Amino acid sequence: MDQNIKNMEEKEIRVIAFYLPQFHPTPENDQWWGKGFTEWTNVGKAKPLFRGHYQPRVPADLGYYDLRVSETRVEQAEMARKYGIEGFCYWHYWFGNGRQLLQRPFQEVLASGQPDFPFCLSWANHSWEDKQFSKEGTHKMLMEQLYPGETDEIAHFNYLLPAFKDHRYIRSMTNLYLWYMHLSVFLTRNVLSVCGRDLPKIMV
Repeated sequence: MDQNIKNMEEKEIRVIAFYLPQFHPTPENDQWWGKGFTEWTNVGKAKPLFRGHYQPRVPADLGYYDLRVSETRVEQAEMARKYGIEGFCYWHYWFGNGRQLLQRPFQEVLASGQPDFPFCLSWANHSWEDKQFSKEGTHKMLMEQLYPGETDEIAHFNYLLPAFKDHRYIRSMTNLYLWYMHLSVFLTRNVLSVCGRDLPKIMV
């Protein structure tokens, strides 16, 4: 077992930071919100609401970074380690039938092996609607969260498997951490259960 992972498991409290991968432009966000949109667009629009309220926040050490830049991701991990963060939990977007959003930063982390910093995944299993950022109060579906069935569950599991098998993936003993945004879905659906039964023998 990786020594860093072992040290993490022995601690009573484990600090894991959620990692939003929307700090880089994507074709979908260009289409929905305008060319070059990233989460920085929203950060810059913030306004002070009371005396002494520091808004908009201006980023310090790494500036208005772009998560497509590998050096940025490495520096983030180094800063996190310095301040006691033990790993990143990357938001993962799988909408069914292989449709994804914001996947590039984590795909590159996984493929490159850098940063060499523990991670896990959280499936943001919710639909995207324009009410999220729209000033007009509209309610248009941009990307609907679907659960097409067992074939899609298997495809999703196989997509995640390289991450699960990576030595950096955060574990508790032999158990993997995988979070969900909307757990209630799994009380009524058999999502990923077929693959879950096979996980122990696949991981050995």
